[in-house]
Amino acid sequence: MNLFADTNINTGRQVELDWARGLAVFFMILVHVKLELPGIPLSSMYSKIIEFAGSPLAAPTFMLLLGVGITYSRNTDVKKLVKHGLYLLVLHYALNFASFGLPYLVLMIQMGNLEYFHEFIFYTIGIDILAFAGLTFLFFALKEKLRFDTIHLILCTLILALLNYVLNLVMNEIWTGPSLGMLVRANDNSYFPFLSWIGYPVMGYVFGTYLKRCTDKKVFYQYLFAFSILIVALVTMGSLKYKFDIWSMHFGPEDYYYQDFIQYILVGGICFAWISILYALSQTKIHKLLGNLLGRWSRNVTAIYCAQWIIIGWFSILTLIDFPADPLVNFAVGIGVVILSDVAAIVVKRKKRIKLTIEN
Repeated sequence: MNLFADTNINTGRQVELDWARGLAVFFMILVHVKLELPGIPLSSMYSKIIEFAGSPLAAPTFMLLLGVGITYSRNTDVKKLVKHGLYLLVLHYALNFASFGLPYLVLMIQMGNLEYFHEFIFYTIGIDILAFAGLTFLFFALKEKLRFDTIHLILCTLILALLNYVLNLVMNEIWTGPSLGMLVRANDNSYFPFLSWIGYPVMGYVFGTYLKRCTDKKVFYQYLFAFSILIVALVTMGSLKYKFDIWSMHFGPEDYYYQDFIQYILVGGICFAWISILYALSQTKIHKLLGNLLGRWSRNVTAIYCAQWIIIGWFSILTLIDFPADPLVNFAVGIGVVILSDVAAIVVKRKKRIKLTIEN
């Protein structure tokens, strides 16, 4: 049997992708809470579990699914992609201001200390994942404008990854700034630069084009899981042979936000293996227990992401609560932020629906 048809078959929402996206934002929140409530040693088992869940199973998976989402979207004409990309860029800076910039501004006024103005500027113009998402939509708008095929898209991505190496080799202090921080590792507040991470949405885009035409998802994911595990094993064994710790490179605070070719291969393998596992779980009774919750998180992912940073930012900057460095306390706070963010997203979505109803 031919595993791929000539036409699209799986065109609706795919449960395993919703689950992966919902869990990605859940793991992001837990790792963000852990980062903002310091004190738990990185060597502890809790840190290792949260760092793993909040690394390949969070941002890389989320970015990979962003690429999949573009293949499944009906709004892929150039103007709509550009509009959505610009919207995310504006939202990025608005979130920076609302979550960390404004609290530091309030603190500066309360304390009468102008030193907090530096923190206000630093966090307001910082680069994070929403900026990357915005640039990704602009990148795919250009792809549609130039009518690139998949092979052209892959070649372009490889060229950009090579350009990332070159630019990082010649970087100097003159190049620092919020604009260049969107593209390369320009400063200490430049997270998820475009040239370091564009490989994941492209992986997702290619994956999505095959998933839509797949005639047997069970067989497809069995092959994908086996291949992904093989890739992860080979990269791990290769790193041991040549005496460089690829796992520490990925999870280290300095290297995680700036990916390279080898990390693409390792983390991409983990992401695809994870999605394959979620597909298998979605075929069991656990589907009824988690389906609605993860589906809602997936649909509300942007609102939840924004809400959690606003909660974490104001809480970490303006509260005087000194939480103990205890894994259970940290996890409990994380769950609390998840619940509050989920509720906030539901309220925002409901208000939007009411507004649309009144306008119509």
